Formats: sequence, structure tokens, C-alpha cells
Amino acid sequence: MIASLFAILLLQAAPAAAPVCTATVAPPAGLEAWSVAPGMTADVIAPGKTIALTLQPVDGVTFPLPLPRKPAPGTFGGVYHVTIATAGTYRVALQNAGWIDLVRDGKSLTSVGHMEGPTCSGIRKIVDFALQPGRYTLQLSGAKTAQMRILIATK
Repeated sequence: MIASLFAILLLQAAPAAAPVCTATVAPPAGLEAWSVAPGMTADVIAPGKTIALTLQPVDGVTFPLPLPRKPAPGTFGGVYHVTIATAGTYRVALQNAGWIDLVRDGKSLTSVGHMEGPTCSGIRKIVDFALQPGRYTLQLSGAKTAQMRILIATK
């Protein structure tokens, strides 16, 4: 009896298994470029193009603006630049979980929305920002893997 109760408690406490994807789901509207093979980049992310990033151990990254939260030990990050030509709401889509800080003129911008990507789309996180034309710094931190796909696109 006690063994049965213990087994039931263990099953209830176990985290739900990740869904098994047998097919890729289309990305949300405006993020169709996610389905295109990613390009590589150094430190510039071109809007509208999916890019494959290789992040560095976060303790070795120099962030221009101090991070609002301390990244966990053993996580990864990087500093990138993006130039916006047209004002609008832009979405930053990430393959894996991580913190996104978009910086302009020495200040971190507040997001105007965020959501998880559709299950089986390959997108883990989407954060929206209202942007004006200009150059921005994108600080990624807290990623659990060194490889990360990213797409910045208009909403």
C-alpha cells in the first residue's frame, strides 16, 4: 500500500514529458523565414534572416550594459548588433530559452509582448519590441546551449 502511494506521488511530481514531434509546425505569421536554412554571422544580425549563432560561456562575455539579472553558471551568451531601417514592431525569435536585452543609447528597452513559439516549430521564445530606425545592441544571456538560431522580423 505504501509503495503504491509512493509510486503515485512520484508520477504526480514528475515533470511532463516534452512533446514528440513527428512533423514540423509552421512558424507564426511574420516569422516564415525561420523555415529557411540559417546563415552564419559574426556580430551582426540582419532583420528578416534566420541566423545560427555560436554563443560563448557567459562568464567570458563583456556586455556593454550590465545585465538586469545574473546569468546562471555554465550558461552561454553573446553581444550582437542589428540595424533597423523602418519603424515598427519587431519580433526576436529564439530556438532555445535565453534572456534577450535589446539596448539603444545605453538603455535596455522594454518589450511590448512575449510568447512561446508553437510546439514543434523549432521556436522556443518570441519577444516583441517597438523599434525606431537605428542601430541596436542585442545582449543574449542565460542560454543553456552554445548553439542558438535567431530571427528578428517585423510583426
